[in-house]
Amino acid sequence: MTLIQGYDAEGQPLVVPVLAVTAAAADMPGEDAADLLGGLELFGNIEIAPLHGIEQASRLAVVMARTGLDRWDAHVASVADAAACRILTLDAAKWRGHLEDLDEPLHIIEITDPDEEAGGGDDSPG
Repeated sequence: MTLIQGYDAEGQPLVVPVLAVTAAAADMPGEDAADLLGGLELFGNIEIAPLHGIEQASRLAVVMARTGLDRWDAHVASVADAAACRILTLDAAKWRGHLEDLDEPLHIIEITDPDEEAGGGDDSPG
């Protein structure tokens, strides 16, 4: 959220697919997650990209079939393809195999998890 706040303060437009928000909400259930994700709509430079109508639903199905991505990530790819924008991700490896799956190549930017940068990453041995 800090990254998004920074981009918004700089005036950088961002498109957030609604199914990416759905996946994030599923990963962090509870009222805090709902409040945090609901706050996305308050930013001036963030557009929430809905899944609207038969045409977009059909396009999502095509992207899922061509990429093998789950519905959440396929919606991200579909929106990035339609809007000609980059995908910000914590896991570039997940996307590398799909960059050329659509008519136009997808472009990714890997970002780091601020918790991991601050030493708050995985504490498991090995």
